[in-house]
Formats: sequence, C-alpha cells, structure tokens
Amino acid sequence: MALQVPASSSSSDGLYHLVDPDAPVGDPLVPPEHRPPPVEATSDSARASASASPAPVSPTTGSVPPSTSSPAPAEGTAAAPAAEASASSSLAAANPAEGGTAGAEAPKPKKKKKRRRRRYDAPSWVVSLVIHVAVLAILGAATFSTEVRKAVANINSALVTGKGSEEEALHVLATPTEQRGDQAVGSEGSPAAASEGGGSGFSGVGSGPPSATPPVRGVGRGIGEGTSLPGVKVVANVSGLGMLPSAARLGVDLGGSGMISGDITFEAKGVGEALDQLAREILRHLGQHKLTVVWLFDESESMKDDQRAIRDRFDQVATALKINVDTTKKQAAPLTHAIVGFGQETHFELEKPTFDIDLIGKAIDRLRVDDTGAENTNQTIIDVIGRYSSLIKKDRRLLIVLVTDESGDDGDKIEEARQAALSMRVPVYVIGRQSLFGYSRAHLRYVDPVTKDVYWPSIHRGPETAEIELLQWDGLHERRDEQASGFAPYELARLAKDTGGIYFLLPSEENMRVRQREKLYSMQSLKEYVPEADNRIAYRERRTKSEFRRTLFAIIQETKNYPFRYHFPINPAELVPACQEAHQIATERLNVLLKIEDRLATLKPLRDREPLKRWQAHYDLMMAQIVAYQVKAYEYRALIEEMGKAPPKPKTMPSQELAVEWVIEHSKDRKAPKENTQKKYAQATALLKKVVEMHPKTPWADLAQDELNRGLGCQRVEWHHSARYRERAKLIPKY
Repeated sequence: MALQVPASSSSSDGLYHLVDPDAPVGDPLVPPEHRPPPVEATSDSARASASASPAPVSPTTGSVPPSTSSPAPAEGTAAAPAAEASASSSLAAANPAEGGTAGAEAPKPKKKKKRRRRRYDAPSWVVSLVIHVAVLAILGAATFSTEVRKAVANINSALVTGKGSEEEALHVLATPTEQRGDQAVGSEGSPAAASEGGGSGFSGVGSGPPSATPPVRGVGRGIGEGTSLPGVKVVANVSGLGMLPSAARLGVDLGGSGMISGDITFEAKGVGEALDQLAREILRHLGQHKLTVVWLFDESESMKDDQRAIRDRFDQVATALKINVDTTKKQAAPLTHAIVGFGQETHFELEKPTFDIDLIGKAIDRLRVDDTGAENTNQTIIDVIGRYSSLIKKDRRLLIVLVTDESGDDGDKIEEARQAALSMRVPVYVIGRQSLFGYSRAHLRYVDPVTKDVYWPSIHRGPETAEIELLQWDGLHERRDEQASGFAPYELARLAKDTGGIYFLLPSEENMRVRQREKLYSMQSLKEYVPEADNRIAYRERRTKSEFRRTLFAIIQETKNYPFRYHFPINPAELVPACQEAHQIATERLNVLLKIEDRLATLKPLRDREPLKRWQAHYDLMMAQIVAYQVKAYEYRALIEEMGKAPPKPKTMPSQELAVEWVIEHSKDRKAPKENTQKKYAQATALLKKVVEMHPKTPWADLAQDELNRGLGCQRVEWHHSARYRERAKLIPKY
C-alpha cells in the first residue's frame, strides 16, 4: 500500500503542508549543501527515463513497475516518493560506478516518515503559568516551617508588643497593620513635589448643639514594615519603653532621592496619640541623621488648651526619646528642639535648639496670647526655615511640627511656604482640626462676663478644597451648620502631603447646629470624595474647562448674597415697611431660584459623565437645596406678610437695659398655602432623601439630613439682649 500524504493538512495540531510538490528532488534527510549536483543523462534511454512521469514505488520492494507510462496518481497517492525514485534512477544511469548501469534496478528510496502528533502540546504561557504556580506553592508550603515563621515575624515586629515585655512608659499603638505607627519621611524629588481646640472662657466652636459630623478615620498607610519600599529593611531593637525602635537599629534611610507623599487623614484620638506617632517619626529620622525639631504654636486664645495638653505630655515623650538617643557623646546633640510662637508676627521663644526638657517646658509656658486675631501660618513657616536653614547639613535635618486649630489667614502664600520646605527637604507635621465642609469660617461661642450676652466670633478653618464648592447660605441666612468635612484644610493638607509629613486630625469638640451622631467617617466611605490637592491655578484651569463644574461654581457665586433679612424691629411703624421690602426681595429671589433649577436640570447628562464622584455629590446636594430653598422662600414670604398685616406684640417689652427684636429662624411650621407649595414640598423632600441614599455616611448625606431635620418652614422668634450689645461686641477677644 502506498504511503498516503495529503497535499494540504487540516490537522488541529498545527502541522500544515508536510509535503511541498515543488521542492527540489532529493533526500529530505540530507542537507542541500551535501546533496550531489544534478548530472545530465548520457543516453537517450536515460534522458527518456529521467523525463518520464515517475511511477509509484512499491512499499515492499522499493522497485519501479515495468510499465513505461504510468497513469496520473489518484487522489491521496503519494507523488513525492515516486519523484524521488525517478531521480534515483537518473543518478544511477549517469554514474555507473556508484549506481550501476542505466537499465539496472534503482536503489531502494528512503520511506517518508510520518510526523508524529504530540499528545501533550500546550502554548508557552500555559507552561509558564504552571511553573510559577508550582514555585509559589512551594514557597507557601515553606512558611509552615518553624524557622521560616520566626524569620517572617522578625520582619514585621518593630512595633508589636511581645509577651513578657515591660509596661510601656510611653503609650505607643502596637499594631502597624491597623495604625500608622510605622511611617517615615522621605525627601524631595517625588511626583508630589512636582506636580484645629477650644479655649477657656467659652464652650467650644459653632453656633448650636454638637456636630453630626465627627472626625474622619484615617487610612493612609504611608511607608513602613507592612508597605515598605523595595530594598528598605527595618530592624527593630525592641525596648521596654513604648516598644519604640532604637535609633541605632533603624534600617536604611527612607529619605533618599524621592519624596514620600504624606498622610493627611491620620485620625488621632487626642494630643497624646499624635505625640506618640511624632516620637516614632523622630526616631526614624535619627536612625540616619541628626535632627532639629521646631515646634510652631498658634498663639491665639483658642489654642491655650492644646498648648497645655502638649506641655503636660511633652515631658513623657522627651524622656522616651532621650532613652532611645545616645546623648553621652561630646559631639553635637543628635536631637534638639526649638519653640516658636506665631500670630500676626513670629516669636522665637526658644531660639537656640536644645535637648534640655526643662528649658523646652518653660518656653512653652511663656507662649503669649496674640490679640490681633490674625494667624500668618505660611509666613511663619517661611521665616522658620529661613532662620534655621544654616543648621541643615549632610548629617542634620530640620523637622517642623505645627500646632494650630485654624487654617491660617495667609493662604495666598501656601505655594511659597511649600516651595521653601521642599527646597530644604523639611517635612511639616500638623496637629490640627478638620476643615469645615465647603465653608471657611467656624464660630466660637463667647459669653460676655458682664452682660451675659452670647457672641459668635469666627476663625478661619477651611474649606477643604482650593476654592468653595458648595452653596454659602442655608435658605435663610449665611451657613451656620458648622458641618465638618472629614478632611484637613486645603492649605495645611497640601503642605503636609507634599513635604512628606502627617496631618493629625484631632477630635472636634465644637458646639454645632446639628445633632450629634455616634459614628465616625471612614476612608472606606470617603475615598471616592477626596478633594483635589493641586495648586489653585491648576484647579481653576480644570474647573474652567468643564462646563459642568463651571456652571456649579457660577451658581455658588450668584447666590452668595442671597440670605434673607434676619432681624426685624418690634415697633410697628418700623416693622411694616421692613416687611414689605423683605417680601419684595424674597419674591425676586424665588424667581431666580426657579430659573437656577432649570439650569441644573440641563446639566444632568453632564453630571452622569463627570469623572469625580465628589462633583457628582455637589450637583445632587445643590439641586436638592435649590428646590428646598424655593419652599423656604414661599414660607418666608408668607410669614413676613403675616407680620406686616398684623404686627405681633412681644412677650417682653424693651427697657433702658434690655433690647428686644424679632428674628426669623428655621422651622417645620408651614405658613404658605399648601395648595401652592405641596408639590414643591414633596419634590424637595424626595431630592434630599435621595442625597442621603446615594452618598451615605458622608458630609453630603449629613447636610441633606440636617435640611430635613430643621424643616422647610420659618418661624418668628423673640430675641432679648443687652442694650449695649453692639457696643460691647468691640471687646470680644480675637481668636
């Protein structure tokens, strides 16, 4: 039976075209260079034999049948072996010494072997995958070894409390995977580089009951044992004092050529926890170079409690640092401290750096109270870096710790301060409060010791963004909600993040106008709402290029001066014309609010295409508020109209020492005809509830819930105060 080789292959094993009918005649197993050259036939019979159609070769004998004219091969017949046999006959006729005479029997041709099909054939990536899985499985199995487990434990044991360890003299959080107890600071060259407490005499910050928005729970892990950079190995010498790693055993410096981005979401339960983390940061620096720490204290009246808390805690921290630092050598002390106070001006209380704990404590006690009410934070940082830059050498670095409850009054100098810190490789750590949500001013409650009148002086604490992104009024007045944002103020957050520091978010103890909720924001909820941290120029450029963001900002600017009249006289002769004027203004603004709703409705498709969820939430809240404030305008007009038609009489009449006024506050009472407002009431309520559902556990949801809780109506309230109220307002301390 003849060898069957198909002219074309459809094999699934990838073997195609095993035989090429046009290939040169010859033994396929002999390389071309070793094949004998073709020889012309010397006789007519030889030429005839060479030119004749090749006959099939017998599979048993290999001889050619005697027929001289073979028919065309049938389908499936092997043509190549026949050609090989004919070629062999020609060679034999031409070379009788090797192949005999022309008419002799041709040599037996070699049989074409079938290409064996591979049973287990697989792509290269499958083989690679199997090998890698096998290697990983072996490595995983190796971890069950006692020796391997001990080695792994030593890698991450810097801050882990061991059994039998002594009681901590300095409390240090001991779980680096859950708490950021292992962060350190790098140096310049990163993409990041390229690209607040109540005081005495008042009960806190705000204008009402405590905030519904507690501090954010920080999640930034930074660089450490669990998330270290390649090649960074931290070997800890576990001590009985707070499990702080000894300076002599810290690994390589994390301050190489790249700046490590800082953490601006570190939630500290108090000043003590923040100082514990600072101690770790200081020790990590001391592992590679000497360090001078400059403590910057806000000297405003509202900071006295925080200054006292740091003073009381500093002795313990300094003692812990002293144990871990070798101060017996005669050379310059490896760790020194300087104390600086600031307000409108910068005051160097302890200008010459020292490690003397007593001198440091006395300097903190000497901090004055700045009565100007101005906090030039960024200018102070510029001044301090300029003053101590001469100390910065190859073996000594500078670190700044800023303690404040405000964002500062010189935010326009943030880029200059940031550049000064980056150029000198100075990390900035901030112990402060979280920013207000989309608003810049917080209010402290101050009680006049003589008249007992209550005042609400403001301080600068926000916003958390480069510029405001929320409406600045609440439907009646300027915003008074004091809603916390969960993030640090923009300027200080940018400074800490880009220099590789940490912003410690202290618990907010402010009195605010929203009810207290027993919960904490977490970055699991806020991670999609993080503010943009670029410089203001880049921020504005992006906002301008976006029609969606540009329109929202324009609406915020247009409604800045929309608060309605708040105070009204009780004298009917003065009350009636005041009500008429207020009613007209409210009508005009109601019509504008209706048009703004239409503008927002046309932005809905752009809202769905907006890449940042933060701006989507802004749109959702703004739409709900605009509709709710339409209802508020209806209710305000109805109340003012009622007061103008029938002037009410106060329960307490004014006297020489007592002044009485009417003020308009939020309420759930409804004055406007329900047939005119019922549809808007339902729409506003549904939109506000939708914000709560779409953005749960965020400031947007809390602010929408506050709108629902205080009601969409208005009420008249009788306000009593001293006749010298405005005169004595000049005596309010500057915070």
